[in-house]
Amino acid sequence: MEQRMERIEADLLRVKTMVEELLELVKSSMQDHSTERILSAREVADLLKLDINVIYARCARGEMPYFRMGKLYKFRKSEVLAWIRKQDSSSPFSVDDYVNRYLQEHALRG
Repeated sequence: MEQRMERIEADLLRVKTMVEELLELVKSSMQDHSTERILSAREVADLLKLDINVIYARCARGEMPYFRMGKLYKFRKSEVLAWIRKQDSSSPFSVDDYVNRYLQEHALRG
């Protein structure tokens, strides 16, 4: 019986240590997120060298990561940079794909 109690105490100590490590990890993650640079739509447009209307259009289509603060569009710099990297690694532009998409969206009437 005593050995069983010692094993239970050891298991509880291990669980307590794991929970403390997890809480520390969550706490550090939240601190990193709270100190992250937040950009305005104008700053993102300047960063990407695009017109601000292009930024708004991409947000409206859900193509770009953003969040709203009231009526303002805001962007986390790390998310924008990750999105840019993803765009760089995407497939190259295909004229055939573009033409097919255009024809599907704009049914030509003869």
